[in-house]
Amino acid sequence: MKRVLVLSLFTALFVSHSFGQGAQEMIKQKAKNFRDQNNAQQGVPPPQATPPPAAPAQPIAPSGPQGISQAQQQNIDKLSTDLSVIKPGSEATAEQKQQLVTDLQTLAKGVSKPSKETLAKLANNLSSALGDKGNSTTQQAQLAKALNVVLNSGNLSAAQAQAFIKSALDSLKAGGVSEAQLQAIGGDLKSIVTDLQKSKPRLYQ
Repeated sequence: MKRVLVLSLFTALFVSHSFGQGAQEMIKQKAKNFRDQNNAQQGVPPPQATPPPAAPAQPIAPSGPQGISQAQQQNIDKLSTDLSVIKPGSEATAEQKQQLVTDLQTLAKGVSKPSKETLAKLANNLSSALGDKGNSTTQQAQLAKALNVVLNSGNLSAAQAQAFIKSALDSLKAGGVSEAQLQAIGGDLKSIVTDLQKSKPRLYQ
């Protein structure tokens, strides 16, 4: 009997406590509603929930330097292919020489460009050298890349341009081109660099 009374008393206290909490919540909510109504009558907007702080903006990574464009790389590859057409032990035809001149003209993209006469002389000396000895595919690719830089060396220093002249001559020398032919081609390339250096904007002088 005592156990039943104790259990009943405990249950009553629990219900009373729960009801008390519920009543308090109802009173708080009514007070908030009353406050909001008064504010609305006075033109005061109801309080807004504080928005979470915005995430800091991520810095934009600078783009890396641009390399050779795809179009220019195709021009370099075209020159390399046309150089390979000239086989050792054969004399280059007029059409092959003219194609080299066209390739060299296409490579020159600077404001100042080598003259057609200078390029024709270079093409003639190149075809003569390759007709005597020839180059491997790798050497021709290296030669074409070096020629591309030399033909666009207007904004380079003389020392930088000279380094690529040497690269072009080294690729020819590796193929067995004679010293006399190397000097002739080297003279053509130096003449091109000299003309471009004279014509470059004052900013780069």
